[in-house]
Amino acid sequence: MNTRSYCYFCGAELKEEFIEGKFRQVCSLCNKIHYENPLPVASVILSNQKREVLLVKRAHEPYKDMWCFPIGFAEVGESIEDAALRELREEAGVEGKIIQLIDVSSHINPVYGELLIVTFEAEKIGGIEKPGDDAIDCKYFPIDNMPKLAFDSQEKAVKTYKELKKDLWKIQDSLKKFFEGAKQDTISYKDSLLSDELINAVQNNSEKIITQWLNDITTNASTKSYHNFDKEELFTRANFIIGQLNKWLKGIKGEVEFKSFYFELGYKRKKDNVPIEELISSVSILKKHIWMFIYSYGVWEKAIDIYRMFELGERLVYFFDKAAYYMILGYKQEE
Repeated sequence: MNTRSYCYFCGAELKEEFIEGKFRQVCSLCNKIHYENPLPVASVILSNQKREVLLVKRAHEPYKDMWCFPIGFAEVGESIEDAALRELREEAGVEGKIIQLIDVSSHINPVYGELLIVTFEAEKIGGIEKPGDDAIDCKYFPIDNMPKLAFDSQEKAVKTYKELKKDLWKIQDSLKKFFEGAKQDTISYKDSLLSDELINAVQNNSEKIITQWLNDITTNASTKSYHNFDKEELFTRANFIIGQLNKWLKGIKGEVEFKSFYFELGYKRKKDNVPIEELISSVSILKKHIWMFIYSYGVWEKAIDIYRMFELGERLVYFFDKAAYYMILGYKQEE
């Protein structure tokens, strides 16, 4: 503990007394207790779209020539958030905006004593990355391939930061793969997407989904031709569709087989004298019951779960749109 000799308030000599569970310095004249508090330190994590974080190389001791996030003591008259942004500007040349609190850590420094290190996430709103003040260099490093940091508290903050970003990064990666496939007009994704988990759930619960679908199309006004169809034959067809859904969407089964099945289904329904609008309605109703099952499958409280539903919904739109196209081609096929 850094001891003082005289009282801040009256100038009298200080003495030591056991108060509130520990020894503290107390004024011998006015009895004011001189509490020892940790010094506040602000640290800031700033990343770019490549998931690289901005580090500065320290110019002075302690930990000279080691890398760290912009960091420094908060000054009198400024908030801890303002201190973090000031350090970012002074050490790395970047104007920033605080996004969220990442971590708070206690640390004992051999020079400054006890510190309270508060780490924020910030985003860049201006400036040019360049070293300044206590830094001799600054550059971006991949979040998973950084040099050893000067401060253990920042190593801890990085782990917390990655955990906080984990779901967001999964969503971004899955969304990128999904839209790349959409641009290529494909329903197949050999690389895994977040919604694959829900597709597996659909396949594992196909009987329940098909039963609800059968009850719907055999009573629905938009599918009157199906009211007297053989339910076993309808069940078999629907079971095949759901059974193959996983394989078609994951690229295990190809476009040729997909086209062949729906082309033949359209042709057969024409032979059965099913109006084309009722054929399309029956498949749309199947899509509806797949979606309704997924909605009831779990509680969607996390952003990643909501995204899974969004992604699956979009994949079903692509899937059934292409299925409808091939069915209509088959329906229009001449003898």
